[in-house]
Amino acid sequence: MPNLTSTYYSKIYKEFKAIDAAEHLSIVRFYESYESDIPQLNFSEYFELLISYSSALFEIGAYQSHVKIVDTAIQLSIINNIKFYNGQDIYTDLLFKKAASCYHLMDYDQAEHILRELVKIMPYNDMVQRFLKKCLLRKRPEYLKNARGLAILMLLVTALLIVIELLFVRTLMKDYTAFFEIIRNTTFGLSILLIFGSELMHRTQIHLWVKKFVVDCKLRKGRREE
Repeated sequence: MPNLTSTYYSKIYKEFKAIDAAEHLSIVRFYESYESDIPQLNFSEYFELLISYSSALFEIGAYQSHVKIVDTAIQLSIINNIKFYNGQDIYTDLLFKKAASCYHLMDYDQAEHILRELVKIMPYNDMVQRFLKKCLLRKRPEYLKNARGLAILMLLVTALLIVIELLFVRTLMKDYTAFFEIIRNTTFGLSILLIFGSELMHRTQIHLWVKKFVVDCKLRKGRREE
């Protein structure tokens, strides 16, 4: 692991430290103005600026840029065996933020992959588990799309039945009014049931799958620690 402390500070680093840590946009602009020079700094300064830049990109919502740069930070933390940085588990923090950026970019497959790896690393972290569920909910399986499509079709049929009922049945075929009401209400009820039923099924499947996955990860982690 490289020495992350130094008695010598470069001009670029001193200028960077003069920026308020909460001024995320200023950090981004500063880093990008010295982008070709920063990698030439000693490792401790370069790593600190890189981590700050990555975090700032995430905070301002520049998710596309964040996904690109965070991989460099992750690789450096692994290669140089940096697990904790400023009292924080830097590896899992970087991975979690990368998953969040992928989620915001609607790359749910990549976000899910990262979150599953994070669950394996820290299976007792409720926040990661909740985020995994949230990500999986965004991935609409084919049966859910089909169910919604059929429900919309049934709602359109319901609307058509209402028009027919108002224009013809109630004026020309009054004896069939009750029959039409039953068909119309049944079609409408089934469409609503299909929408909410398929959604409930989707959520239940995700809850059960994540629960089982977490239990399996806890067991595997427990065996490794024995």
